[in-house]
Amino acid sequence: MSARLLAPEPDPAAGPPPVVAAAPLPPGASLCDFTIEGLLGQGGFGVVYRARQRSSGRAVAIKEYLPAQLAVRRADGTLAAAADAHAATYAAGLRGFVDEARLLARVRHPALVEVLDAWEQQGTAYLAMPLYEGPTLERLIQAHPGGMDAGTLRAVAAPLLGALDALHAAGCVHRDVAPDNVIVRPDAGAVLLDLGAARRVIGDRVRAMTVMLKAGYAPIEQYADDPDCRIGPWSDVYALGAVLHHAATGEPPPPSPLRVMRDTRTPLAGRPPPGCDDGFVAAVDAAMALRPEDRPQSARAMRALLGLQDEPPGTASIVPVPPARVAPVDRRPARWGARALVLAAAAALAASVALWVGRDAGPVQDVAETPVADDGRSGDAIRTERAARAALQEAAARPMPPPPAAPPVATLRLSVSPWAEVWVDGVRRGVTPPLKTLTLAPGRRRVELRNPAAPTVALQVDARAGRTTEVEHRFAAGGTR
Repeated sequence: MSARLLAPEPDPAAGPPPVVAAAPLPPGASLCDFTIEGLLGQGGFGVVYRARQRSSGRAVAIKEYLPAQLAVRRADGTLAAAADAHAATYAAGLRGFVDEARLLARVRHPALVEVLDAWEQQGTAYLAMPLYEGPTLERLIQAHPGGMDAGTLRAVAAPLLGALDALHAAGCVHRDVAPDNVIVRPDAGAVLLDLGAARRVIGDRVRAMTVMLKAGYAPIEQYADDPDCRIGPWSDVYALGAVLHHAATGEPPPPSPLRVMRDTRTPLAGRPPPGCDDGFVAAVDAAMALRPEDRPQSARAMRALLGLQDEPPGTASIVPVPPARVAPVDRRPARWGARALVLAAAAALAASVALWVGRDAGPVQDVAETPVADDGRSGDAIRTERAARAALQEAAARPMPPPPAAPPVATLRLSVSPWAEVWVDGVRRGVTPPLKTLTLAPGRRRVELRNPAAPTVALQVDARAGRTTEVEHRFAAGGTR
């Protein structure tokens, strides 16, 4: 059956569609010392921009925490939970994003994404990283549908194993090794990108494993909610083995839960891909063992199976954890900006903040009434602290202005079987099922349904604000995930 695009019709019984999407920042937006130049990519939990550092002129990539299903962007650029029911989950994901940025800044390896700066601003958080030039491994696999040779894949795997070994030495498991999370630089080797911590935290809270895992690459222990099924370095080894399997054969392996029920994966040793030697296929097969104890237990063990030399001493390092940073808020004439400035100024006074934050939630006036100790400071310093406390009390007591109305969105309702990756305007938005609806900015949108067992289905969708457009398609039998 061919794809069927139904005319967009509002559903009166359902009421207006929920605002669950937040638009990326526009070109020209300012973030600390950076100016946004354009959009590099967007997923369900973050956006990556191309930006320019004003002080140095350096081109960088900036990632913003932006969980599309939970957040709304206000007119002043700030992000917030789209509904009170999402507030706790939004905050938990934000903490995960910040923790990941601090970890990546702590672990240094040439094949691990470098964090140049990380900060909180506008109700969300950002991290700046080098602008790595090169295709993702996913793009390279698509360009070689017949598979890539073992020599090339060993060259890709070697630096990735070094990055994983460095993370494991720091007590962290990556848990998100996949082709779209690897950039292959033509002259400098592969780089492993972020850990997807925000996605995992949110997935844990909503108990939705399909949100947090990438089918085909996640080992079975990442699906389990059992302390006896531990996640460890061997979990990343499985994911890397799945990546190498996909790259060598041109076909992604079946998801590990399906393999538990009926393992349809044929070991590579039974049908060696062209250009792949016995040692390579044996290493990939070992890495993809379903039982964790049957796999190589570390990145170094996997390196040895692949016949790769150890990295020179000092290639990786672990530095002290950098302190968290909150960026100064731009001055704004509106009350939101004035209030934020007062809060930031008061936060700079460590003594008063410690007294305030250390209390249980109580009357705001306690902050201003707490005596300011005469600890030998000048009278001007004491008066400044008293004034900051009084300003904080006044700002906190001021009625909160209502947030600006959210921008209108269009809704795309999907009914695809057996499954497909959904791409909108060249950006991967998820897999259906479980994905059933998407929110889009109004306008003409190119929607692609991709299933490796059939040709890609491409549609032009007229996304209208406040309307729901339905897309239905059934791929021919035989498609596997």
